[in-house]
Amino acid sequence: MADADYDVGSGYSSAVLSDRLRGKAFPHNYLAEQSVLGGAMLRIESRAMMLASLHSDDFYDPKHQLIFDAVSTLNIEQKPCDILTVTNQLVLNGNIGRAGGREYVSSLPGMLPFASNYQHYIDLVRDYAVKRRLILALDEVIGQCFSSDLESEKLIELAARRVMDIRGSDERTALTPVGEVLSEYVNKLYHIASGERPSLLRTGYPGLDRVLTGLRKGSLYVLASRPGVGKSAFSLNIAYNIAQYYRAVVAVFSLEMGKEEVAKRFLSARTSLTFQDLELLGPADPKWDLISEGIGAFYDMPIYIDDHSAINVVEIHARCRQLQLQKQQLDFVIVDYLQLMGSASRHSRAENRQQQIAEISRLLKVMARDLDVPVLALSQLSRDVEKGFRRPRLADLRESGAIEQDADVVMFLHDPKSKDSDDSGTGNAGIIELIVEKNRQGEKTTVELEWNPSSMTFTEPGYRGMPDPPPSL
Repeated sequence: MADADYDVGSGYSSAVLSDRLRGKAFPHNYLAEQSVLGGAMLRIESRAMMLASLHSDDFYDPKHQLIFDAVSTLNIEQKPCDILTVTNQLVLNGNIGRAGGREYVSSLPGMLPFASNYQHYIDLVRDYAVKRRLILALDEVIGQCFSSDLESEKLIELAARRVMDIRGSDERTALTPVGEVLSEYVNKLYHIASGERPSLLRTGYPGLDRVLTGLRKGSLYVLASRPGVGKSAFSLNIAYNIAQYYRAVVAVFSLEMGKEEVAKRFLSARTSLTFQDLELLGPADPKWDLISEGIGAFYDMPIYIDDHSAINVVEIHARCRQLQLQKQQLDFVIVDYLQLMGSASRHSRAENRQQQIAEISRLLKVMARDLDVPVLALSQLSRDVEKGFRRPRLADLRESGAIEQDADVVMFLHDPKSKDSDDSGTGNAGIIELIVEKNRQGEKTTVELEWNPSSMTFTEPGYRGMPDPPPSL
């Protein structure tokens, strides 16, 4: 890029700058950039640290970007990297003049104040780079606010998406000694055993809790079934249990049912009143006392419902982050269900549905890890399960094998008695099999649950509506 393409004092192409930004100096630390490049020409260890932590566009000054590229090229070609070789590489590329000249390049190693602080200089360069990206990204959103007809809600989602894109692009993979990882893990176990930290969230279903040993932060759980078997009801039963017992903050994203329908299911499960009971109440019916008690129990329960039907993972991620910041806590997320979600990709129209579901599955896993919460995503199974009248397999996950790959746990709800699913969502009372088909943390097994369609609840022997207390030591 020619010097004329850069706006004076900004280091960015004039084409990407709005009038309000053009001519302004963006946040940067010129001396830190010089120190990082100078150190990379002095020691191979410093060069490795720089190349593992930074990219060319993390540098504000165009000269420094060219010098970084020259160092990177020498590293790829496994050639020595010092004042002479970097200068020669810039001459070979025709960039020595644009990089400040031979004298400037030769001065950089002398700009490193203390080699022991090298990582700090790298962190400074990266921090300022993130701030500049934030300015550019939010400047685009500000421009849309002035000029577009987009609704405010869409503009908020656009801003959140831009910020999350920056977070994702700034992630660096650090290699950590296994001893340090195990030490942190054992310390965590000790604090849990001593009661200093809460143990993992448990679902309240003894058989399932024995298999999973709890809902792990950062993990993606997939619950799949054919329509009408009860996956929505089971997920809400779990949400109610952990919110009631742990006071856990739970976010429920319902793409299929409205929030009133979701809330009605919670109330039915709490009071054991059927939907018909609720709809046919008379003004003097004694069941109003049950309803009053049920509403009182839910009024302060930290369960939050979002029923937007046209939503994607990026928007869910943003809303979860907002809730996490507002409540200083987020413990569990439910997405019902995966195949109803739209793709977050700008090129989604050109993709087939399998590619879209693969993207959604990957982003759900990224969301779980970024928010550090367990995420339960509901999924449909293909019709092959009904056609063959058989137990479901991982290959039956509808539209994409990527769901199987990304999930830490895959569970199926299966009615062993019925050949045909009841799409009404009520079904018949009886035994439903909960098949744990994939479990990265333990065994694969089947747990038998008893389905009560009138109250939309699942139970099992030993089920008390709350998790068993952790074993005493």
